[in-house]
Amino acid sequence: MRRTYIALAIVALAAVASVVFYQGIQGTVQQTTVLKIYCAGSLLYPLQLTEEAFENENPTVDLQIEGHGSIQVIRHVTEMDDAVDLLMVADYSLIPIIMYNTTMPNSTEPYADWYIRFASNEIVLAYTSQSAHASEINAGNWYETLAMDDVKFGFANPEIDALGYRALIVIKLAESYYGENQLFYNLISKNFNPQFTSYSVGNGTYIYVPETQIPANSKVYLRSSGIMLMPLLESGTIDYCFIYKSMAIQQNFSYIELPKEIDLGDVSQEQHYNTVTVRYQHQRFATVNLDRAGSTIYYGLTVPANAPNAAMAERFIEFLVNGTGRDIFDGAHMPVFGTCYTDNQSALPQSLIPFIEAEP
Repeated sequence: MRRTYIALAIVALAAVASVVFYQGIQGTVQQTTVLKIYCAGSLLYPLQLTEEAFENENPTVDLQIEGHGSIQVIRHVTEMDDAVDLLMVADYSLIPIIMYNTTMPNSTEPYADWYIRFASNEIVLAYTSQSAHASEINAGNWYETLAMDDVKFGFANPEIDALGYRALIVIKLAESYYGENQLFYNLISKNFNPQFTSYSVGNGTYIYVPETQIPANSKVYLRSSGIMLMPLLESGTIDYCFIYKSMAIQQNFSYIELPKEIDLGDVSQEQHYNTVTVRYQHQRFATVNLDRAGSTIYYGLTVPANAPNAAMAERFIEFLVNGTGRDIFDGAHMPVFGTCYTDNQSALPQSLIPFIEAEP
């Protein structure tokens, strides 16, 4: 099966005016709307599959998709002033924390005032048949395998991507699950300079992310998003990487399913996940408390307040939660919830109210 790797800026060359023109079937000139979607990298594959179906149903729309780490997705709107119609991130809680905040630079009004939770996922450890010790690794010894001298592994940058801080939380949760109190140090801390550090406070643990994330050796590879790790895995540059289960299945990688107590995919373990928090030592986050407590993985989306084509973005959301897009996402191993939830139904666009319920 040929694997498809989608560039982080699929539409960089198409970043032109939001309205272009094309010659209609009858020879008349019709207006075409550019619908610009910025999304978490783990959504690029199903969105690419969805693009043609949506444009077929809406022939005057040019769907343009750009993928980044989830934190970076939001920063493109809140700090870089990009005009985006729809944001889709792998951690829904980033939307209220950053976009509802009016203390951001040049901000007196919130960038959004609602979100929709629409999907979930879980963390796995992906590998290939060529990975070192591939025939020996399992759910009981994976952390020992990663610590071996001849093994290289990667994870996403926690400063940019939700997958990155989730990988740190998974590794820290694994300490107590396997009873190995040096697990985080052996895999993470000693392989970075400056180090990622962790401290226990009461029944909880805090992981401190340094201002700069620099690997101290060639054992650990850090990339801006999960999709940047997959070519390294396929080429054999690394042996293993922490990615979402949907990504591993889509790209036909082998993977270790981690215990539910640490994979961030089981809502019944929410209280346990909450015992680990990632804390940033970054000036860039000074106006926002971006501490990330471990929690069940939920994806979220919103339409920015300044979206150029908000009505068309709403149509795409309906296409996703109540139309053909739902079936496409299901087929891409990224199922959309049977019931999607919003935190602010009174602010939700009227066109979406029939399909979205208020959070319980």
